[in-house]
Amino acid sequence: MPKCHRNMDSFKFMKIGMLLPLALLISGSWAVNLHADLPSFCKDVDDNATKEEKKDEKKKEEKEKPKTVEVEKKYIRLVLSLKGYFEDPDAIPVSIATKNWGELKVTEPPVQGRKVKKGDLLLKLELEKIKQRLDLLNSDLSVIDLDRQILSSEVKLAETLAPMEKKELDRMENYVRQDFERFKKVDLPYEKKAAAMSLKSYRDSLAYATEEFNQLKKMYEADDLTEETEEIILQRTKNQVDRAKFLLEGAIQRNQKFNEVVVPREVVAVEDGYDRKKLTMSTIRKILPVELKKKKFELQKLEEERAKLLRIKKELEFDAKQMSPHSPATGILFWGTFKRGKWSGMTSFEPKLRKAGIIKPHEEFLTVSPNKRTQVRIQLPEKYLDEVSAGMKGKIERVSLTDQKLEACLTKIEEIPINPGLYDLTVEVVIPEDQKLPLPGTTCLLKVVIYEKANALTLPSSAVFSEDADPDSKFVYLPSKNGKPRKKKVDIGKRTGDRIEILKGLRLGNKVLSEKPKS
Repeated sequence: MPKCHRNMDSFKFMKIGMLLPLALLISGSWAVNLHADLPSFCKDVDDNATKEEKKDEKKKEEKEKPKTVEVEKKYIRLVLSLKGYFEDPDAIPVSIATKNWGELKVTEPPVQGRKVKKGDLLLKLELEKIKQRLDLLNSDLSVIDLDRQILSSEVKLAETLAPMEKKELDRMENYVRQDFERFKKVDLPYEKKAAAMSLKSYRDSLAYATEEFNQLKKMYEADDLTEETEEIILQRTKNQVDRAKFLLEGAIQRNQKFNEVVVPREVVAVEDGYDRKKLTMSTIRKILPVELKKKKFELQKLEEERAKLLRIKKELEFDAKQMSPHSPATGILFWGTFKRGKWSGMTSFEPKLRKAGIIKPHEEFLTVSPNKRTQVRIQLPEKYLDEVSAGMKGKIERVSLTDQKLEACLTKIEEIPINPGLYDLTVEVVIPEDQKLPLPGTTCLLKVVIYEKANALTLPSSAVFSEDADPDSKFVYLPSKNGKPRKKKVDIGKRTGDRIEILKGLRLGNKVLSEKPKS
C-alpha cells in the first residue's frame, strides 16, 4: 500500500475517535436539562394557550369595529400644465397685396429655412402677362386721347356754331313764313289771274280770227278778185279760226284743270311744305342743343374711361412691383404662417409654392422671423380662467430640453375667446444668454402653480361622500360609541391625488369612517 493511503486512513480513525466522546457528552447534558426544566415547560404551554384565546377575541372585536381614517395635515400643491408654442412677436407675414392683378404664378419657389436679409428677393413670379396687359392699356389710352382731342374740337365747334345756327334757323323760318304768305297773297292769285288771262287770250284770238274770216269773206264777195285767190285766203283764215277754236278748247280744259285740280293740290302742297318746314325747324332747334349735350356727354365718358384706364394702369404698375416681393426684415424664411405661435406647416403650401403654383392675392404664404425675441402662446381652457391671472409666475419646459426649466411670467389673457371655451394666453419667457432662442412654432409646456397650501387638512377622497339629491353637498361618517355612525357635513377644497382638502367641518386628528356604512 502506498504511503499516502496509509496516512489518510490513520487521519479518518483519529477523527472518529474524537467525535464519539463529544456526542456522548452532549446527549447526557441534554437529558439532565430536560428533566430539570419539565415543570416550567408545561407552564409555558398553558400561557401560550391563553394568549391565543385573547388574540382571537381581539380579532373578533376588530372585525366588528368599522375601519376609520384620521384627518391629517398634508402639503397640497396643484400644478397646471398647458401645451404651448414659442412665438416670435416680431415675425412678419408676407403676402402679395395686388389691387387689380389676380394671377400670381410662381416661376422660382422660395427656400424653406433660408436666412434672408432685408430687401432680398423671396421668390419670383411670372411678369410677362402683366407687362402685355400694360402695353395694351397704353395703346388704348393713346386711342382714347386721340378721340378726346377730336371730340373736344367738335364740342368747341358746336358751341361756337350754336348761336349762328340759331340765327340761321330764325332766318329760315322767317323765309318759309314769308314764302307761304306770298304764295297765298301774291303767287296763287296771280297764277289764277294768269290762267284766266290765258283763257281770255285764247278767246280773244278766236274772236279775232273769226272776225277776220267774216270780214274777208264779205270783202271777197264784193271785190273783183279771182275766185281761186279768194278761196286760198279764205281757206287759210278759216284754218286759223279752227286752230283758234282748238286752242281755246284746250285752254278751257287747262283752265278748268288748273282751277279744279292744280290750284287745290298746289295749295295743299304748299301748306304741307310750310308745316313740314316749320316742324323741321322746330326739331332742329331741339336737336342742336341735344347733339351738343350728347357730344359733351361722350367727351365726359371718354374722360371717365381714360381716368379708369389710368387707374387700372397705375394699379397694374403697383401690382408689378408687388409681384417681386422682398424681405421686410433680416431673419429666417418660413413657408406658411404662424397663428398664435402654431406653425401652419409646409404641406398645405406645397401645391402653391412649387414651380407653376398659383398664389392668391392677399394670402399670407411666407413668414420672415428675425428671431431676436420670443414668447409663448397658449390656448387656455375656460375652466382655468378663475385660477390663472396675468402676473403669475411659472416654468416653461422645452420639448428638446426637458430637464431645463425656463422662468416664465403670464403677461396677458385675452378677454374675448378665440374659440369656444378657449382663451389666448401670452407668456413671457426668459432664455439664458448662452442659449439660442427656440425657433418659432417649437412646442413647449407651461407649468404654473395654481394652488399651494402647506398645512392643509385632508382625508382620503373615498371617505368623503355626496348627497344623492345634492351632489355638491359633501359629508363624512363619524364613528360613535353606540356603534351607529353619525353624518357630518363638510366643506371641501382642492383634490390632489387620492386625497381631498377639508375646509370646514373637521379638525386635525378627527376620525371618520373610511367606507360608507352598509346600513
